[in-house]
Amino acid sequence: MAKKAKKSDAIMTGILVTRYKMGQIDVEDLEEMAKDTSGSERASAAKKVLAAIEDSA
Repeated sequence: MAKKAKKSDAIMTGILVTRYKMGQIDVEDLEEMAKDTSGSERASAAKKVLAAIEDSA
């Protein structure tokens, strides 16, 4: 079961990165998603994308 969760987390991270690069979402949207605990995969993915953005800046 843990293996499946990691795969879907990676997929969600990829989706968020793509949406960010296309300009569909911004940093504020990602921060809001990271705070939302109802969707744990989305929150985890948003935190990873935010960390990557901060590292690249």
